[in-house]
Amino acid sequence: MANLRDIKGKMKSVWNLKKITRALEVVSTVKLQKLKDQADALKWYLADLMMIVSTVGQSHSIFWETTSWSWSRTLVLVVTSERGLCGWLNSKLLRKLYKETKGDTTDYFVVWKKWLEFLKRMNWNIVWSIQIGDNFAEKDLLPLFTFFDQSLDSGDYSEVQLYFNYFKNSIMQIPTSVELYPFRKESLESFLWEIKIDVTAPELEDKDLMIEPNLPDYLAEIRRQIRNYIISSAIVQNKTGEHAARMIAMKSAKDNATDMWKSLKRTFNKARQWAITQEISEIVSAKIAIEG
Repeated sequence: MANLRDIKGKMKSVWNLKKITRALEVVSTVKLQKLKDQADALKWYLADLMMIVSTVGQSHSIFWETTSWSWSRTLVLVVTSERGLCGWLNSKLLRKLYKETKGDTTDYFVVWKKWLEFLKRMNWNIVWSIQIGDNFAEKDLLPLFTFFDQSLDSGDYSEVQLYFNYFKNSIMQIPTSVELYPFRKESLESFLWEIKIDVTAPELEDKDLMIEPNLPDYLAEIRRQIRNYIISSAIVQNKTGEHAARMIAMKSAKDNATDMWKSLKRTFNKARQWAITQEISEIVSAKIAIEG
């Protein structure tokens, strides 16, 4: 029979683990509630923004881009989690990234640090990385926006992809990607279909749009705003999904710790009862031996 002291020590360790996972679950739940409304608002804003894009695209086909560079180097913006303990969130996106982007002609810009060391060990070419907190502002993303704009202006890349986890609900986060450059109608529609956002632009009925100050400046500015918005929205979506995944993972860990503690408790009671029975048996045997 197992030693009572060993079982008691295991019970104490499992109980402490239960308290830790419970605390992490509560923290993730609180943070999730703070970000969930923001993520939902950004989703509807994205739908309205894409409505404008589709409307303008009907009237001005030059809104959609074609790459003007002959080489085939690609930039991939990867939004990872800030910390671990969030279940399969990172692994599913990593499998998608590994399957679709691996190659010598790909550079990586990493947001948050969870994959940074991993990508370094894989000898993938990391050109930049940024670390931001949970409550980040637009100014915290300026290094990313600046690097992105300068890379497009200088023609360093013929294609730019963004990989992140889209927050659908507290149970489901969808690993997805979107093409940021060139800005093509087919890739944008594929992205919207993947995240289940239905955008139906109204028919213009051959009516002209009045654009100020002029069409080239307007197209350049709206493309920049859309790209920056999609990037910042992806970071919010990924952070919301991180808290949701961690909440689910910690709840499962807490439940498993509870079941393990109950099992150890039963084992402890059986071992204690066996020890008591053995002690009584030894006392009775000694008494019979003395009387004999």
